[in-house]
Amino acid sequence: MNYKNMMVWGAASLLFAGQVLAAPTDEEIKQLGTSLTPLGAVKAGNANGTIPSWEGGLCTAPAGYKPIMGDKGGSPYVDPFANEKPVLSITAANMAQYKDKLDVGTQELFKRYPDSYRLDIYPTHRTACYPKWVYDNTISRVKNPQLVGSAPGLINAHAQYPFPIPKNGYEAMWNASVKFELPYSEGTQAAYLIDNNGGVTLTNVQKIENRNLFWDNTIDKVPDNQPFWALIANTMSPAASAGVKQMRHAFLNTSERDNMAWSYVPGQRRVRLAPEFKYDTVSTSSGGVLLFDEINGFDGKMDKFDFKLVGRREMYVPYNAYKTWAADPVAINTPKHLNPDYLRWELHRVWEVEATLKPGERHVQKVKRFYLDEDSWSILTYVAEDQSGKVHHLMYQPAVQQYEKPGYRNGQYVLYDMTKNVYSNGSLMGAPKMTGFYKVDPYPANYFSSGALSGSGVR
Repeated sequence: MNYKNMMVWGAASLLFAGQVLAAPTDEEIKQLGTSLTPLGAVKAGNANGTIPSWEGGLCTAPAGYKPIMGDKGGSPYVDPFANEKPVLSITAANMAQYKDKLDVGTQELFKRYPDSYRLDIYPTHRTACYPKWVYDNTISRVKNPQLVGSAPGLINAHAQYPFPIPKNGYEAMWNASVKFELPYSEGTQAAYLIDNNGGVTLTNVQKIENRNLFWDNTIDKVPDNQPFWALIANTMSPAASAGVKQMRHAFLNTSERDNMAWSYVPGQRRVRLAPEFKYDTVSTSSGGVLLFDEINGFDGKMDKFDFKLVGRREMYVPYNAYKTWAADPVAINTPKHLNPDYLRWELHRVWEVEATLKPGERHVQKVKRFYLDEDSWSILTYVAEDQSGKVHHLMYQPAVQQYEKPGYRNGQYVLYDMTKNVYSNGSLMGAPKMTGFYKVDPYPANYFSSGALSGSGVR
């Protein structure tokens, strides 16, 4: 063993002290595709029948699907469950009966808005479905992925869910961080801020261009020194921000290379490295609510918090939220909280991960709790506590099965800032006139570079 490998192993040993760190056993692997789904979910339903068994998911588009972008796919999505009625409504009056299936952030909303907040619970449908090669890769390569260093970083993984049988919180979070995406895609999305007086402000409409080499099944691995995921966000409105661009690079082995970000402002006519776009820096495109490490539920290095895998539990989560995705912003962005008429909740099994701020580290939040869908590894609900132990942020990520890809996606987010009494309804991919994400041809090799970003800027 050379010196560098000894150092990596030593760092990893310190990181996982007190945690289980081992590849799945042969007996555990045999469960994938049998008693467990290929991604590690329990295939059977629950004992009382309120969660059905997984039968492969919703893999083909229902009749009537006509996306804006035609054969490329994307929004709007037909709701296959549009005619269903709620089986239960949870209000402040009966919340105590269902407390064990509600996160503390949702409970806080009931306490603050007892006269208007409501969860409509619908029949559970396990719609998550992915291409067969995703399942095949995940099972056949299950012993390859490893976590290294104190961040920790991911190595020896490609075009797969790296840890379908997670042994710790870091592995579970990496599953969420590299969840399935098209290798090349783009689309439009919008975001709104609803203030404490009920005022609604459009904070941005963006065109997003994505390259995700981790899910390019035509190559053996992400090329050395290349980001596994790169994006350019081009702001189209409001007028004051039009032309502003942000570019981000995310790397797999975060212990060796940190994620990077750049910004381009038309008035300055130059590209600026933006190392502050991380951790608890506030994203201005959200109206000053979303933290950079809250993007997609969690974003960036896992070095400031200790991530503990609490285990599986049954919870009410936003699921098959086709109505949410397609809602008109005027109708859904109501004062105090999102209009309950447009949210669909289902009972699902989720993985709970608790992240606690390490001694000596600085962050506005002390504890983060994540609830990951067992069928897709998507973060559906996220709650953070401030340094005093009070609920600081609550995020829902209403998700849908994108049946034309196929793949289950959490993209849109609803983020409540409990301190400011405001919320952001962002990444609206299915709202009127938004395209969602659709497949495109591969971008030129240098497209996601600072030089190319500068050359594409509006002057």
